[in-house]
Amino acid sequence: MTHTTTDEGSRGKQREAWDGDPPHRTAARERLLEVAALCVARDGIAGTGIAHVALEAGVSRPTVYRYFKDREELIRSVLLQAGLRLANEVQEHIRAFEGPGEKIVAATLFTLRAIRENPVLRQVWQPTTFDANVLQGFTQPASITFTRVALAEIIDATGWDEEEAAESMEFMLRMIISLLATPEPRRTEDELREFLRRRLVPALGL
Repeated sequence: MTHTTTDEGSRGKQREAWDGDPPHRTAARERLLEVAALCVARDGIAGTGIAHVALEAGVSRPTVYRYFKDREELIRSVLLQAGLRLANEVQEHIRAFEGPGEKIVAATLFTLRAIRENPVLRQVWQPTTFDANVLQGFTQPASITFTRVALAEIIDATGWDEEEAAESMEFMLRMIISLLATPEPRRTEDELREFLRRRLVPALGL
C-alpha cells in the first residue's frame, strides 16, 4: 500500500512516499538530508521544518523524527554536511599554492566565496533569516574538525601540536564568521587578500 502525506497549510500538494523509491534504512537518513538541503536552498532556514521535509520526501513526520530528534538537529545536520563538502573543496583548492601563509589566505578567500555561492550555506547569512542558534554550530568541535580536514596540509607543514592546531582552526573560523556577518568595510578580493596577509597570517604565526 502506498503511503502519502499532504500539507494543507502551505503547499497543498501530495507526494508518493520516498517519491516511489523507498531507500534501505541505512540510506534513509541521507535521503532526508538531501531533501532538507533542497528545502533550505529554496525556502531558507526559517522556512524549513519537519513538516516541509516530510512533505517533499513523501513520508510522515514521525518518519523524519525517527532520524532527527527535532528541527534544530535536522538543520544542523544539513549545514554540517554542506560544511564537510566545502572542506574537501578547500583541501583541493589550496594544493596549487606555495607555503602555509599563502595557503591560509587562499583557503579563507575560497571559503568566503564558496559560502556566498552555496545555496545552502549562504542561507545562514541572509539578513532577514540570520539565526544565532545555527551560527553557534560553526565553532563547535565538528566544524573545527572539518576545518582541520580542509587545512591538513597546512597543519602538517607548520608542525602544530593538537592544541595549537585546534586553536588556529578556531581562530580562522572566527575570522571567516566575522567577515561574513559584518562585511563592512567592503574590500575587493585583492584588497582582502592583502588584508589577510597583513593580519591573519601573522596572527597564526605563519
